[in-house]
Amino acid sequence: MAPNITMLDIEELKKTKLKPYIEQSLEHKAPDPGFHAMMGHNIDLAESMYIAWTTAFGTGSLDHKLKEIIRVSMSRQAHCSY
Repeated sequence: MAPNITMLDIEELKKTKLKPYIEQSLEHKAPDPGFHAMMGHNIDLAESMYIAWTTAFGTGSLDHKLKEIIRVSMSRQAHCSY
């Protein structure tokens, strides 16, 4: 089954206001560059989603156990064995 969305080039996205978010993601190795490659179709949405993601997962707002439950659940939904 072919993907429904085209993944955008990260280097091209770095030319937008997403650059600091992409660089931060690459430095911290999370979220995966695919996050920006997919979400970059809507720059404002990508920015908002990144801010929400870093707030939830990077500031201690969520308990570590809950983060692991979310990670495993999302992995299973995506059929990812990681």
